[in-house]
Amino acid sequence: MMKKIIMLYVLFLFILSGCENKQEKIVILTSSGYEPYEMMNNGNLEGFDIELMELLADEIGIEIEWKDVEFDEIFNQLQNSEAEIAIAAISPTEDRKELVDFSDIYYNSEAGISNYIICDTSKDVTGFDDLNGEIIGVQSGTIQADALYGVVSVYNITLEMRDSYPDLVLALKDEQLSAIVAEKEVAASIVNEHSELEMIGFASRLDDINGKAIAFTKGSEYTDQFNEALQTLKENGELEKLINKYFN
Repeated sequence: MMKKIIMLYVLFLFILSGCENKQEKIVILTSSGYEPYEMMNNGNLEGFDIELMELLADEIGIEIEWKDVEFDEIFNQLQNSEAEIAIAAISPTEDRKELVDFSDIYYNSEAGISNYIICDTSKDVTGFDDLNGEIIGVQSGTIQADALYGVVSVYNITLEMRDSYPDLVLALKDEQLSAIVAEKEVAASIVNEHSELEMIGFASRLDDINGKAIAFTKGSEYTDQFNEALQTLKENGELEKLINKYFN
């Protein structure tokens, strides 16, 4: 009888130990369709942000579960505690800092954020002067949308919002839009995939916004952990390898 009790006790400890070692998955928000940061390929998320987050999760020792949402939903879900972390090429503007916490910068494209006009090569566009009175597309909720509001009246343009850049490109090719606006890396990725399109720089650098950062719910315990892991990836060269893979 005593032997059976001991065996049952050992079995109970084994089961209990298994339950304690089972990690809860942390939900990570992203928004696909923003190549090369995050995109969907055969039903799988991939891209610079995706690989970076997986490296950081391994470094910290947590399991993650991806949740793909529209970009302008990210801040709502973080504020409503539907998720605690998001990575989606997010620029940490002052307005956004009032809503969420941010990690240190993990990637900085040039001194600030450079935006580009994307249009058909047959249009002979050199800048916004050539788009007077036209319809320009931009992804909703982005800093590009905010920047364009400042030139709407100057160039007499009409803004149309779309949820993703694939939607914008499709509308552009269907001639529903005369041009779209995107940051440098996204624009380069689009014209690389669509040879009939070109990218044109224009004078609208947002020098007060530097790079990309991970977003967290206010007061999140993970902010410091991710900053430490990010510093480790910077020091051991893994972050530089990833940057060279996607942006060099």
